Amino acid sequence: AGARKFVSDYKDIFGEDFYIELERHHAPNDELVNRKLIELAKAFDVKLIATNDVHYLNRKDAPLQEVMLAMKSKHTLSNPKRMKLPTDEFYLKSPDEMSALFDDSNHELRNTLEVAAKCEFQLVSEEPLLPAFPLPKDFTSENEYLRHITLEGVTEKYGDIESQGEFGKKVRDRIEYELGIITSMGFSSYFLIVSDLIAASRRMGYSVGPGRGSAAGSIVAYLTDITRVEPLKYDLLFERFLNPERVSMPDIDIDFTPVGKQKVLDYTIEKYGEQSVAKVIAIGTLGAKAVLKDVARVLEIPLDVVNRITKLVPSKPVGITLAQAINGDEKKGVEPVKELKALLKDNDPQLRKLIEYALALEGRARNVSMHAGGVIITNGAVDELVPLYISNKTETEERRYADEDESSESDELPKSKSDKPKSDKQVVTQYDKDWIEKAGLLKIDYLGLETLAVVDETLRLIERRHKLKIELEKLAFDDKKTFKIFQEGKMSGIFQFESSGMQSYMMQLRPTCLEDIIAMSALYRPGPMDFIPTYIDRKHGRETVEYPHDMLKPILETTYGIPVYQEQVMQMGQVMGGYTLGGADLLRRAMSKKKVSEMATHRALFQQGAEKQNISKEKADEVFDMMEKFAGYGFNKSHSAAYGVLAYWTAYLKANYTAEFMCAILNSEAGDAERVKVLTDEAKGFGLKILPPDVNKSDFLFTVEDLPKSKSSANASIGSVNSLLAIRFGLGAIKNVSGAGKEIVAAMKRRVKLKNSVNAFKNIFDFCSSVDLRAVNKKAMESLIEAGAMDSFGIHRAMLVANIEKAVDYGQQRNKSATTGQEGFFTDEATMGDSVDYPDLQKAEAWPDAERLKREKALLGFYLSHHPLDAFRRDYEAFTTIKLSERNAEPKRLYKIIGALVETKKHLDKKGNTMMFGVIEDFEGKADFTLFASVYEKFEREMIKDAVVMFIAEAETREGLLKLLVSEVVPIRKVRERNIRRVVLRLDASDESELEKVVAVKAICEKNRGETSLDFEVSVLQEGNPKTLRLFARSILIDSSNEVLDELASVVGEDSLKISG
Repeated sequence: AGARKFVSDYKDIFGEDFYIELERHHAPNDELVNRKLIELAKAFDVKLIATNDVHYLNRKDAPLQEVMLAMKSKHTLSNPKRMKLPTDEFYLKSPDEMSALFDDSNHELRNTLEVAAKCEFQLVSEEPLLPAFPLPKDFTSENEYLRHITLEGVTEKYGDIESQGEFGKKVRDRIEYELGIITSMGFSSYFLIVSDLIAASRRMGYSVGPGRGSAAGSIVAYLTDITRVEPLKYDLLFERFLNPERVSMPDIDIDFTPVGKQKVLDYTIEKYGEQSVAKVIAIGTLGAKAVLKDVARVLEIPLDVVNRITKLVPSKPVGITLAQAINGDEKKGVEPVKELKALLKDNDPQLRKLIEYALALEGRARNVSMHAGGVIITNGAVDELVPLYISNKTETEERRYADEDESSESDELPKSKSDKPKSDKQVVTQYDKDWIEKAGLLKIDYLGLETLAVVDETLRLIERRHKLKIELEKLAFDDKKTFKIFQEGKMSGIFQFESSGMQSYMMQLRPTCLEDIIAMSALYRPGPMDFIPTYIDRKHGRETVEYPHDMLKPILETTYGIPVYQEQVMQMGQVMGGYTLGGADLLRRAMSKKKVSEMATHRALFQQGAEKQNISKEKADEVFDMMEKFAGYGFNKSHSAAYGVLAYWTAYLKANYTAEFMCAILNSEAGDAERVKVLTDEAKGFGLKILPPDVNKSDFLFTVEDLPKSKSSANASIGSVNSLLAIRFGLGAIKNVSGAGKEIVAAMKRRVKLKNSVNAFKNIFDFCSSVDLRAVNKKAMESLIEAGAMDSFGIHRAMLVANIEKAVDYGQQRNKSATTGQEGFFTDEATMGDSVDYPDLQKAEAWPDAERLKREKALLGFYLSHHPLDAFRRDYEAFTTIKLSERNAEPKRLYKIIGALVETKKHLDKKGNTMMFGVIEDFEGKADFTLFASVYEKFEREMIKDAVVMFIAEAETREGLLKLLVSEVVPIRKVRERNIRRVVLRLDASDESELEKVVAVKAICEKNRGETSLDFEVSVLQEGNPKTLRLFARSILIDSSNEVLDELASVVGEDSLKISG
């Protein structure tokens, strides 16, 4: 009955377009089902068609299908209950095979032709199917409106070009040239749509990147605010973006902030309609190692066996296939792995199957997800142009800014037409990005770039603190402080310039212009990286700049004769080979793809063009070979220029508004304790103070604080603020606090406002009666205390932890009284002043410093209030010969390193002897260390976690990290007696009070005789010039213990005392 109703309903809906299909796979019940279907067809006068359920192409692929089904269902092939197809007939059958299965007595074969005749769909579109851009009422065409906003941009960006002579003509000609190509290709709406999306983001208060990819080579893109890089100044080529000799869809990717990305996507849906917007699918495929592991699992091959096999697959070059690993690939420089090849003939049939199946399945689709940023906008309903599916995955990009009022709204997004909450489901295309382009559809990549969120937050902080609105787009690229950031390698947080290798090169390069930054952005990649030393030497005149031919000097001059960019290869083809720039782009593409037949054709064309300019065939071949070599790894200059601008912007903010920038990037990286440590250390290097978390002062995020003016001038050069600056640790960055931090900040602000006082909470009892203890649980309180966030209560941490239960009980009782109306909720103690009687604190013994610091580090990720080395700072400064932040270690040299053992791990070597790996940390950084068994045996007693020691070790830098090979371990208690030679005191002869210090020093020395020499460095004026005299008190040998040095420091000052080896 159900089947009959189904057929009846569908025939009513679809009429003559409804068919019933018959299948014969030699499966059980095939014939029974087919008889019933024939009966239904006759009963309702519905036509039959013969089909085959195709799951794979050929019959021989049936075993592979079984393996794939087992992989998907996570079963083994030996499992009888696993999902599988009943026969091997589920392949694409030929007409003859279908005729053998069906006699066409019911016209089931002929009807398939009828269905085919009714279907017509074009997978590939010859013309782009761009959506129409909604035009303002005064305009009748997209071409007209694009011209209008382009010319508006001319006035804003260039001023009156008619009065600018040759340059003005160059601008005007470039505009006309580009508009001509854009309009002839039918891409005006594309530019209008992208320009509008970017403008929407900026209107809503979210930054957009200065450009990405080859679009920065377009002056129309620049004038319509799609990009922020002036293409003429940096010799960027339009043809690299849109080639008139190779018609293809333009590709403009947009960098938004993560939050702005979602806001603009919402705006897109509002503007073009939900039915016309969809995300793009991303299809994950099986790589070499993944397919081996997946197949091994279904074949039940032991994990240790498959791990040994996967390790045989080379990791480099990235993306190497299993076939390349087995057979080798000369072009990619991959040698055959004999052990892998031997498995194809292994005696174990399971291992043979593993390799055979893996080879066949590698590259097949493994999973689907959403493309990182791909979005299509269609002219009309998406589902009429593209197959779709519904994904349950959503992107949530939420981020709160420091000092931002949660209740404020900074966007101008149109209100939704519906008050209903948006569905969690996303509409996603079944076409991937390549098929989207073939179908002629508009795809735009909405990319979320965290660097832009940092820029946004920095600008907000600057505006809030300094009442100054900075427009980065209007900055000149000549700020000396900005270039100093690169020159000194202080590049944490600088977009794409943070790696240790890049920092090292930039310190050698000492860039002085944006072109240097652009070039390094392009050079710092495998391949061209080999030319970085040459580039640096040529910039500084240590190597002669040479050009392959004088006519190429204008093209290669900015990169000192080294072809760095794809655009340079194109220009060399144009200038010497006589190509148009469009043709030169085709030449560049052929060179990068290394197609032999195409290259032979282009070489002949290049020779002919060069010959017309009286250039010999030999010279033409020499230049062509050079171009071919560099085209393989030359980088897109437009992309480098755009990202170079963004790097400059971040460096400008860091150099000129250091506190605001460092605060913003700390908030961006708050979840990564290692990064927070690196960033706070660098902030200290700029003279900023890092303040601990405090329930009375911290916000949820890191914040900038002005400190009272001090005699210190550490921050005099930072930003435009005269007072000292600090960054306060945010409560949200403390482990286990998270949501509790938001409640504490809200309660603190309520209390401060009510009390009109600086401190919200007087003590732990006041705190517990003021916050919602459902949000701030005991674990969160313990974490706050151990992180130092309640130190302002003036009670040591161990005692506070011991009183958590008592304080929570007190708070719950007070809140209970408030809810029953006996007292004002959360307000009574704020208004009662000092008249509140708080319970007495339960006594507890304070934790030793080591224990206190250990707990603090566990919650903050590093030592903040103090460091285990603080007690040994004099020894560290006197005897350390390399800091763990340094990356310039000399090979085979023995260094002295003082630090805390933050990680220790024992390991058995091949002979069964115990060795040790671990991490040592000093004030500035960390390093991995190794003690081989012979060394570990000698110094095992000293290798205790958290101990402070001196290593005598060789050091080397690998992958940007310092590695230590330890030969000796000295316990910190013995470091000074082994290394100290003298104590040095500094005195100022021009200061009469210094004489009293000498008397006091003498008295201390006489009562603390020892074995260490005492020297004086005396500052004097000789003929009006300051000089330092070194005086040796040869008759005085003193005790160099900390107690004696502390006493001396109390007289002369800590800064005027040092020890040396």
